[in-house]
Amino acid sequence: MQWGTTADNVVELTIMRADGELVTLGHGTVSDPNLEKQLIALRDENLAMLRTELGRFPRQVSGYGLHHLTQEAGFDVAKAFVGSEGTSGIVVEAVVRLVERPAASALAVMAFESVFDAAGAAPLAKRAGASTAEGMGSDLLDALWMSKGDTGADELLPGAHGNPRPAGGWLYCETTGDSPEQAGQRAAALVRKFESESSHRLVDSVVVSDHQEVRQLWKIRESAAGLVTRLPDGREAWPSWEDSAVPPEKLADYLRDLYGLLDKHGLEGVPFGHFGDGCVHIRISFTPGTDAGMATYRTFMEEAAATVARYDGSLSGEHGDGRARSELLPLMYSPDALSAFTRFKQIFDPTGLFNPGILVDPEALDDNLRPGPGQRKKEFIPLHALSRDGGSLVNAVNRCAGVGLCRTESDAMCPSFQITGDEVHSTRGRARVLSEMLRGEVFTEGTDSEQVKDALDLCLSCHACASECPVNVDMATYKSEFLHQHYQKRRRPMAHYSMGWLPLTSHLLHRIPGAAWFADKALRIRPVEQLVKRLGGIDPSRKMINFASSSFQSRARRRRRNTQVEHTRGKVILWPDSFTNHLDPAVPMDALEVLEALGYEVTVPQGFICCGLTWHSTGQLDTAQKVITRTLDQLEDNLDGETPVVCLEPSCAAMLIDTAPELLPDDARAHSLAQQVVSFSEFLTSHKQAGGIWPFEKLQMDALSQTHCHERSRGGHDATSSVLEDVGVNEESIQTGCCGLAGNWGFEPGHAQMSRDLGERELFPRVRAATQGEAILADGFSCRTQIEEGTGVRGKHLAQLLKNALHR
Repeated sequence: MQWGTTADNVVELTIMRADGELVTLGHGTVSDPNLEKQLIALRDENLAMLRTELGRFPRQVSGYGLHHLTQEAGFDVAKAFVGSEGTSGIVVEAVVRLVERPAASALAVMAFESVFDAAGAAPLAKRAGASTAEGMGSDLLDALWMSKGDTGADELLPGAHGNPRPAGGWLYCETTGDSPEQAGQRAAALVRKFESESSHRLVDSVVVSDHQEVRQLWKIRESAAGLVTRLPDGREAWPSWEDSAVPPEKLADYLRDLYGLLDKHGLEGVPFGHFGDGCVHIRISFTPGTDAGMATYRTFMEEAAATVARYDGSLSGEHGDGRARSELLPLMYSPDALSAFTRFKQIFDPTGLFNPGILVDPEALDDNLRPGPGQRKKEFIPLHALSRDGGSLVNAVNRCAGVGLCRTESDAMCPSFQITGDEVHSTRGRARVLSEMLRGEVFTEGTDSEQVKDALDLCLSCHACASECPVNVDMATYKSEFLHQHYQKRRRPMAHYSMGWLPLTSHLLHRIPGAAWFADKALRIRPVEQLVKRLGGIDPSRKMINFASSSFQSRARRRRRNTQVEHTRGKVILWPDSFTNHLDPAVPMDALEVLEALGYEVTVPQGFICCGLTWHSTGQLDTAQKVITRTLDQLEDNLDGETPVVCLEPSCAAMLIDTAPELLPDDARAHSLAQQVVSFSEFLTSHKQAGGIWPFEKLQMDALSQTHCHERSRGGHDATSSVLEDVGVNEESIQTGCCGLAGNWGFEPGHAQMSRDLGERELFPRVRAATQGEAILADGFSCRTQIEEGTGVRGKHLAQLLKNALHR
């Protein structure tokens, strides 16, 4: 609101015309005299229209901005060219006005009885000095709850779920100042102004200046851009009536009519937007691909355009008219205005080369729509149920709305993009590649495409996108489905066999007396190690893992025969995941001792028990299904939906809770197991909350934690942090997400350097700088492996730390 549109901030443009000529456009100047003469003639012949139909309010973006050509606007051809949507030339250079970043800001969030009240109050925000006024309704909050559950909004957002004074609409108003105190005072004054001057009564309000709380509140509003691509019930919602705008003082009435139009046509959508500017974003539950759906689409678009025109508004308030709305411009503009638009394009592009079908001589709004049968030419039946997406990979990929939060460098998503900076290595880039593959126009080979495989190659399957993406794009699952199809008729890379089948290999080694010990000793001989890595398709620069001389299962079995422990709290099952069971059995042995100290009878399942993770990550999905089914057969007597199954490895917990039920949707046992699985820290937290004994001494020490990316994707690290606080550990956490190894991914050829680069973002330097006595905590086996190889320091599992804290 305060900073204006792109046109407001453009000073000069250099453009390329169809004949390759470069022309500079500025305020009162055009480097081509003939072009300048034609534009002046266009202006002079249409002055009345330019002054009455265009530039009526800041968000009138539809059509061309020809009002900037008037004398009072300074004949600013650069500003007139902005928003021409590629129809008149190519911008090759731009000079823009920079705005100094405010020294401090604060956020006032005001809750109203309805979204219409919030919209009606919005114009006051600008008059009262707010730099931003964003609005949303309770339907957006409902959608957020359905998608992500409790986000912490209840505690901060006034009038949110559970509040004794529930609200139906909100305004987010930001204020700035030279100091946090000044910005906060202005925000508080803004609230008082709304309380005293607005006819739309406030339900509640809050003023926040703490950076973390401000970010948490803004994330609720920011999530809307991606969240509204799905309705709360999972149906897809589409753009087209994407960013209409009206003068802010007319927004409340326009919103009422927009909701009425949706109801009339049996459609749903969640409006939100820049209420201070009168701009509304929405995606709507159109059903393209059917005749009835297309008829409804056309009728709604025509009626919506007529409605916004009735309020002196604009078909587009931000993103342009494009192919979806250019046909509707006659409902908004007079024939004289449309004729001026045509002439403007002809002056710049006399041959009609640039972006035909938009703004001038437009295509029909229902031509060339991508959703529908045409998008499914290369669709295949996935092995995952994809229950949130109707069993369709097309629907799943369509979750991506291009918001671009995966291009951030501050969150965990997306690790490989943070290293390469290449769009194709972002979650959004991969989703677009998969969409093009399923459409069959660019990647005509479908799942046989080597280009698509290469685009997915640097996806670490960290699952960060599954939680951090506003619409929960789960690229790890999509990658597994692609790899499964891609290698149906071709030989897989050797790493898929050596790493993908590692759980079974490890199990067999421990079944043969002395075999694991011998294999481990042999792998420590340099020539043998190099040969095995070459034959196994392992990156030669990686250090080989070590096999334990005996498995955790066998150690637990021997210990059970030799010890008698009093059990007072009931039975728990300690999951013998393949990593700690065969490669790091000291961890589960310590966990076993801790659980028994808490008073539990601990059962350790015997035989080949595996969640199927390594087969899943390498796309061997049919084998993953068989492995999980066999495991369920082994555990059948313990699958009651109640007995806790404590899982020490975060990736295995995520696999059992989230993925196994999707791979075996019709097997009730998979769903029972998912209900029973709990992480070690979550189990300890619930034990203490239930009043169980707490047999730990205060450690009074510092710790640095590397949160496993799968743990982070499933809701974070809170339970571990709570346990650490309870035992006197002052914890700091790595903020950059994935350690960089990501199971088999970091061992595959060509990935090792990026794996190390990911570790060097924060993890390795922080570990190297750790003080003496500071514990390095990492519950993931991959994380501990990566830390040791990158720094020489062996990280600890929470179970190991707690075992040392037991009262002696």
